[in-house]
Amino acid sequence: MYLNVFIFALFTLDMFISMIKGHIKPYAPELHNNTLWCRLKIYLSTIALISALYSNTLQALHRLFKIVYYKHPFLFRNLHLYIFGIFIQVFLSASLQLPILLLGDYDYEDYHCQVYLTNWRGIARGASLVWLPPVLLTIVIYAYTMRYIRRHVSTFTLLQKKRIDRDFTVIRRILWLIIFIVLFGIPACSTTIVYYIFGYVGWWANHLTWLTFILSFSGMSIVHTYYAPHIRALLSGTRN
Repeated sequence: MYLNVFIFALFTLDMFISMIKGHIKPYAPELHNNTLWCRLKIYLSTIALISALYSNTLQALHRLFKIVYYKHPFLFRNLHLYIFGIFIQVFLSASLQLPILLLGDYDYEDYHCQVYLTNWRGIARGASLVWLPPVLLTIVIYAYTMRYIRRHVSTFTLLQKKRIDRDFTVIRRILWLIIFIVLFGIPACSTTIVYYIFGYVGWWANHLTWLTFILSFSGMSIVHTYYAPHIRALLSGTRN
């Protein structure tokens, strides 16, 4: 998760540097980077972004195995199984957005490449192939886990209840992450809808979308840090 966020942050920093240079020197031909590499950069950065979203799904799945299938430790103690899961999440992140790249939905705009907010087909493909699958999977896993806990709470042993209390910390983190993930997708979809209703979108729409996106991703990082048990233990040890 943290590595994915770091890689995506590097690509985003490169994008903002290109935008700042382009606005300072708008007539410099070397700053107009409408190339294949520009489109590959947004493709690779999106792989890092979607891998971060699927890592939340993998964590939710791990908690589901620990709570629901606690009699099968192979499912939540097998390191090789989760390494395989990481490869699956990278594969899904790379393959699901291939149609967006190959169909030419990544366009050059404002000195960087992205899907036009007025391109409803590209936004729809991005939402259905890239954004929604990890979010919906995480919500379904979370809902099933909560339903199982409510139906079987009376049968849990004391040890199970202690473990579930610890798992609830992670589940709360996943819930907050889902909220941030949903928030950063709303402006892009809303801008597309507004454009097709009124036929106009202000020049600030793209900047507002990216601002919401960055703030939401920053919130995700803060939530991960706040609920990380090893960081809490480190801070407690430092205070002591």
